[in-house]
This record gives sequence, structure tokens and C-alpha cells, in this order.
Amino acid sequence: MRKDRKEADIVVVAEHNDRAIAAVTYEVVAFASKIARTTGGTIAVVLVASRARPLAEEIARATGCDVLAFESHEAVSYDAHVYRSVLARLCRSVAPTFVLVPHTATGLDFAPSLAVDSGTSCITGVTGFTSHPEGLAFTREICNGKLREEVRGLPGRPCILTVMPGAENGALQVERHAVNIRIEAAEVAPGRTRTLGYVEPPVATSELGDAEVVVAGGRGLRSPEWVAALRELAGLFRRGAVACSRPLCDMGWLPFECQVGMTGRSVSPKLYIACGISGAAHHTMGMKKSEIVVAITLDRNAPLCSLAHYCVIADVRLFLPALIEHLRASGGKDGASGSENLLAPGGGDQGPKQCS
Repeated sequence: MRKDRKEADIVVVAEHNDRAIAAVTYEVVAFASKIARTTGGTIAVVLVASRARPLAEEIARATGCDVLAFESHEAVSYDAHVYRSVLARLCRSVAPTFVLVPHTATGLDFAPSLAVDSGTSCITGVTGFTSHPEGLAFTREICNGKLREEVRGLPGRPCILTVMPGAENGALQVERHAVNIRIEAAEVAPGRTRTLGYVEPPVATSELGDAEVVVAGGRGLRSPEWVAALRELAGLFRRGAVACSRPLCDMGWLPFECQVGMTGRSVSPKLYIACGISGAAHHTMGMKKSEIVVAITLDRNAPLCSLAHYCVIADVRLFLPALIEHLRASGGKDGASGSENLLAPGGGDQGPKQCS
């Protein structure tokens, strides 16, 4: 850290694959900068890697933050034991006010146990914060996204936060000044577990990413036979594709390449039709940049209804056949009078609406 500034009291743990920094890291830095503007704190990014210099320089250029890198041969692939050991020592020696970690499969793996190892508090799934005389209170969603709660960390101790991807969508404000990059060797005693390697996921097809219309299914379908209806509806559009929430992949109804959300893919089509999806945060973070969102659900209090431009309160298994029949009768895939009208100017840009 630079000697002309006080030791950073807000620490962001960078996520990477040992070759490139994950984009979610910069989202978390942007979230940390909002905290810093509120509290007057300073930010540093912490990196655990096997080859720290190029990654640390990338972070410094992109964020304008000081970087503290810990270099270890054990960190070629992500290893929870290495992260916990290194970061617990940092928490005890530096005692930052906040430690921010991306709420990803990696971050959620080590953050709670890091809190135990370092004797700190941990708040997961953070989406925002509010300032109070007693300090900051952090917002997180509970009950499958239907409720929000405010949580504070233990007073006088560092607080570890896992920040939801998409919690901060604003552009990262980079302060242009000379930054300090410090690299230290990390000695880690052998743990009870070790990483054997990283298996690359199957290459996803471009169909979903290129689609103008995404038809997604969730638990509300209640039966795998209704996946065919999703495909039929998507097929009525010239650039339509089928997607789903995680439960359908877990049950084997659709392959994991179709999953949208935190542990799946992010899409931003012109039209997103959610069929029987409640809209928990881990799903909506993958589709909330869609231009028009239509939610078909029996639950008028479903979280997705607050995000959707149009909310149809109906049994999806009754509404889908009627919608498909109407679009086919209106011209279907071959005519602009049918499904393509849903994408026409004015077809869905009149602001959020709900209907039943």
C-alpha cells in the first residue's frame, strides 16, 4: 500500500483463473467504491495467484487501486485451503473493516469458513447497503427472493461480504494516480483437502447468446413434458432459443448449457418469456438486462413480477398452449403479424405493466 495513505480498510478479493481477472471482480470493486464514498474509506484489491505480477498489473490499470498479491505455487487452480490461510492472516494483521468477495461458486466456497478462521462475521448474497448512525446495514434477499432483510456485522470486527454479481451495474470510476503493487510469497501449510485440477465446462452453443427471444422454463412447468411447449414457442420466432432456471437442469429436463443465472449463462435478448419461474436473485442476475421481460406465473407475489414489464397471472400449462395457438393463427414464424409483432417498436416499451 502507498505510504502516503492510510492502510486500506476495504479489501476486495479478486477472482481469476490464473490467466485473466474475472469481470465480476470489477463489479465488486465498483460496489466497494460506493462504500468508500459513504464511509471515507480506502480500497485495496487482494490477489492470490501462482503468477501474480501480470494479474496485479491488470487490476491496477483497471481499478486505480493498490494491489496486495500473495504468490503461491499451490494457487495454480483455486484452492479453498490456500485462500482461507492467506486471507485469515491478512484479516488478523490488517483488520480491514470490510472484506468483499464475489458471490460466486468460488467466493461462497471459502468466505464463510474464512469468517470462522479469522473470528469475523460474514454476510452472504449482499445486493446493496444503507447508511445508519450505527454504521452500514447490508441488504440481502431471503425466502427465495420474496423478502429483503438488512444485516449488520459484529461491531469492532472485520465483516466479510459476498456481493451478488449485478449488485453494482454502474461504470467503475477509476482514480488516475500512481498505485502500489506489493507481491509477497505465501507459505501455506498442507491442508486436509487439495485441488486436483480444474475441468473446463462444455463450450456453450451460441444459439442462446445470439437469440433475440428467450423462452425460459422453471418449476412451474411441473412436468418435463412441457419442455416441448417451450421449444414450440421459441420456434415461432426467427431467432428464438430455450433456456431454464437451475432446478430444471438439476432434474435433467434440460442440459446445463440452457441454464440462465449466477451459475449459468447471462443473456440480454429483446424479449425474455419466463414460464413458471419465481425469479430468485441467482436467476434474475442472468437475465435482468433483457429489454422486455414477460413473466407467466400463478404467484402474483413472485419476485420476478417486480422485474417483469408484463406479468401474466395464470397457470403456465394453460396459458402456453393458448399463446402458441394465437401466434400460429396470427402468422407465426413466417409473418410479422404474429410473433414478430411482439418485437416491434411499441410492442413492449410502454413501461412495466401487470395483467391477470
